[in-house]
This record gives sequence, C-alpha cells and structure tokens, in this order.
Amino acid sequence: MEVWMLCVISVLLWVSSAQLGASLNQEGIALLAFKGRIEADPHGALSNWDEGADNPCLWFGVECSDDGEVVVLKLRDLHLKGTITPEIGMLTHARAIILHNNSLYGMIPVEIGRLKNLELLDLSHNNFSGPLPSELVKISSLQILLLRSNAFSCYLSEGSMLLETQIDEVLVSSNRQVTRNVENATIRRLLQDARTNSIHPTQTSPPSPAPSPTTQSNDGNIHLPASPTSSSTDDKSTAQKFLIVSLLIVGAIVSLVSMAAVYFLCYRANKAVTVMPWTTGLSGQLQKAFVTGVPSLKRSELETACEQFSNIIDSSSNCTLCKGTLSSGVEIAVTIAITSAEDWKERYEVNFRNKIDTLSKINHKNFMNLIGYCEEEKPFTRMMVFEYASNGTVFEHLHIKEAEQLDWAARLRVIMGIAYCLQHMEQLNPPLVIRNLSSSSIYLTEDCAAKISDLEFWNEEKEAELAYETAKQNIVYKFGIVLLEIISGRLPFSEDDGLLVLWASSYLNGKRPLMDMVDRTLTAVGIEHITELADVIRSCINVSPEKKPTMTEVVERLRGITSITPDEAYPRVSPLWWAELEIISQ
Repeated sequence: MEVWMLCVISVLLWVSSAQLGASLNQEGIALLAFKGRIEADPHGALSNWDEGADNPCLWFGVECSDDGEVVVLKLRDLHLKGTITPEIGMLTHARAIILHNNSLYGMIPVEIGRLKNLELLDLSHNNFSGPLPSELVKISSLQILLLRSNAFSCYLSEGSMLLETQIDEVLVSSNRQVTRNVENATIRRLLQDARTNSIHPTQTSPPSPAPSPTTQSNDGNIHLPASPTSSSTDDKSTAQKFLIVSLLIVGAIVSLVSMAAVYFLCYRANKAVTVMPWTTGLSGQLQKAFVTGVPSLKRSELETACEQFSNIIDSSSNCTLCKGTLSSGVEIAVTIAITSAEDWKERYEVNFRNKIDTLSKINHKNFMNLIGYCEEEKPFTRMMVFEYASNGTVFEHLHIKEAEQLDWAARLRVIMGIAYCLQHMEQLNPPLVIRNLSSSSIYLTEDCAAKISDLEFWNEEKEAELAYETAKQNIVYKFGIVLLEIISGRLPFSEDDGLLVLWASSYLNGKRPLMDMVDRTLTAVGIEHITELADVIRSCINVSPEKKPTMTEVVERLRGITSITPDEAYPRVSPLWWAELEIISQ
C-alpha cells in the first residue's frame, strides 16, 4: 500500500512539474537549466528567474527581440559560481552571451556550437579549463571571442593545437583592434612621408661564356688543344660553308621576328591609341595575367619590392601583410603565410589554390583584386599579391582620431562602392560570397573610394559547409552592420554599449529619435536620407531569411536614395594594371 501511494505521489509531482514547465518556451527552459547549475549567486541576480513565469524576457540579464526571442544573455561582474549547462545550446537566437568576470568553471559544452546566430561570446575572467570545443570554429557568425584569464589547457582551432600562452594572440577584442589600427595608421603615414621613387631590381650582367678546354704544358704555359681537323683543307671548307648557311638562317629568323613585332605594335597602337600611355609601366608578368589568368610571381621580385618583407602594414593569426612597389611602378599588397613547410598541411594547399582561383574571378574596381601569387619550396613560400589601397581602412577613418574623418558625402560614396562590389559578386556565374566583411576589411583609395579586401589565407574554411543561400544571407546581414557603423560612427562592439546592432535597435524600432543614432560629427545630414537608410538596415539585419533582400535589391534601394552611379563610386584614378585590362578587353 505504501509503495502504491509513493508511486501516485511521484506521478502527481511529475505532472505538476510538466505543467509548470509547459508555461515556458524552449529558451526559458534552457535559462532555468543554466540557473540550476549555478552554485553561488551572492548578489541574487537570478532571483527573479521564476519557474512560474511565462516570459523569460523579463528576467534579469535577458534581452529579447520584438518577437520575444532571447538575443542577449548578459551576466557580467556578478561573481556567479557554477558550470555551464549543455542546454545553453537551446538559445538558438542568441547573438551575444556575456559572462565576463564571474567564478564559472569546468569545460565549455560542445552544444554551444548550435548557436548559429552568435556574434559575441565573452567568457573572459572566469575559471574555465580544458580544451575549447572545435564546434566554436563552425559558428560562422561569431565575430568576437573573449577568453582571457581562464585555465584552458589547449585551444582547438581548425585542427591545430595552441598552448594556453598562445590564446591571447588569436583573440579579437575591440581594444586590441583599436590599438592595432592606430599603429597601422601611424606606420602608413610614416611610409607615405618617406615614400621614394619606384624600386628597380638590380640589373645583372649576362653570364660569362664557358671557358674553352685548355691544357697546361710542362713549361707552365697554357695552350689551346689542337683541332683534330686542322690538317684537313676539305674539312675547313665544309666548316666555312656550314657557318655561312647558319648565319643566313639566323638572319632570316631575326627578320621575321622584327616584322612580327612591328605589325603587333602597329596593331596595338591603332586599337588603343587613347590609352596607350597607361601601358608603358607594366611588366610582362602582369600583362600575362590577363591572357593566361593570375600569374605566378617570383619571390625575389616580391622580396625586392617589399624591401626584404620589412615593410609590414598589418598582420593576423595566419599571415602578414606587406606593402611593396614592383619595378613597373605598380603598388602591391602581399600576404605572406606564417608557417613552415612542415606545418603546411595538404588541406591548406587545397584552400590556397581554391582561394586563388576564386579571387581571380572578381575583377571589380571596388575590390582589392588579386594580381598574382607566389609558390616556391626553397625557401618555403606561399604568397598572394593584391593591388594596394593606400588610404587605410574604413575602421580607421571612423574610429581613430588621428585619421582623416569622412564627411557625409564621402560615407555615402563608400557605402555605394561596397554595395556595387557585393552585387557584382552576387551576379557572377557561379555567384561568389566574400567570407569576411567588416569595416576593418574595407580599404580606401587616395580619393576615398571603397576597396573590399579578402586577404586571409583560409578564412573561408569557417563557412565551407554553409550552403550558398545561407552565406548570401550572412553577407547581407554583415553589410547591414557595416552600413549601421558608417552612419553611427560607433564601434561594432564596445564595453559600454555591447553589440552595435543591439544598441541601435531602440532607434530602429522607433523607441528613440532616429536622428540621435547618427554620428554627431556629421553635418548636413537630412532626416529623409536617414529614414530611408534605416529601412535598408532593418531589412538587412532581419532574422527571417525570407524577409532578407538580395544585394541586387539592396543596391536598387540605395541608388534611389543616394543617386550615386557605379562610375561615381569607383576610384577616380585606375591603377596601371586596371588600365591594361580595359585595353585588352576592348
């Protein structure tokens, strides 16, 4: 009887619990599971996380979208102690999880890889340990990962292991980004001030002819060996006839070559007489690029152009970026893989070749186009050579005080240059999607035209498994964030405001005056422009895939707002190699 009563009580408790949990959605259940792992909450931060509530959006530290989806979990500086529950992977709409400066410990659950919309993950200043899950690498939306001051034993990234002491070297934080760009801007100005004439490779003398065989007699004198036919008059006559015939043949060949050269030059002069002066500075290797594809350049030439690769202007976790000038006068940016032959895995080589093939198809004036590559074994070399944009990045001009600030007209031109380039890539067959778009990857020319860059060696690996449609939606979303950053003049992420897209949400949904979102340094900005641009931003960052526009649709709307044509968004002075491409394509 007692056993039967216990069973009844257990069933009643289970039913009661199930009914209680039914009032919460999946995200609310996940948050309660998170609270269940918390062993200490000295400030009572989670005290209003009530199991009887049906709206987790009212809980402390939880921020939701207009649709009631949890997009931010912000629990920083609360001294919470405990571990992270695997149910955190149920917060599928989360864009930011901030657990900075607590006493959380244990390993990071692999279920965190389910957060496909996550942009910011801040786990810094806790007591986490063990290896990080490789699933983090597969979160294509993840832009900021903060891990400092933990006890991770190793870091798993794209199949490679990094020691704990190396973790800080691969992190992205807003403070380090600002510092790095300040340094780059300073270096770039110094280089600009100290720029000298184009570097010409040292001319080398032709190799000396091989010495004839000699013999040394007993008296110490050097004597030419006696000819075996010197005693035969007939043989001499035959040799003379052979020499005469050879000279006649060589003369005929030289004449034919000369005639062909004259014909070729006359033909080219008649075909492109209006732009011939632009072709005089191009090397044969660069001319060959437009006939046979992207050329292979020699390390020695690039080494000379980049001053022994000492002219470093930027760096990342897998490559160094150098600035150089070819003997033709063409300015270049060279990315150099930071690795050795032993560490260069087979899949790296595949990615390297695929990237060259992909980038060689993007010929657009608002893109930092690939103009060559270098592949040598001794010394081990893997490089990509791009055209150079000398005026820094959009990030620097927006956020670095020492850099020249962009006025409203310049910002609209930059926006349109980015949009036209992305539209061009979308319309290629097959379409191409750049894998990393941010204000730091968009460079400016001397006349402040936008140049989108894709300089990393294997940043496409992170999204290799994504279908094209998903990647296309991601790039539209990222463009919306860049558009918001250019208009507001604010960092994509800051300690005070968090993610820019979340900071701007109250302005975009009408809860705050829209004009208060605009960069205060700007003047002559009309409310009509901002209202229409805000509509474009809303459509780009919409979480519903079916409501997200294509870049072609975005360009049509932006062109109607700004009235800026593609020609007006292009750099006003084309580089030499672009001029040559235009000549050959006529």
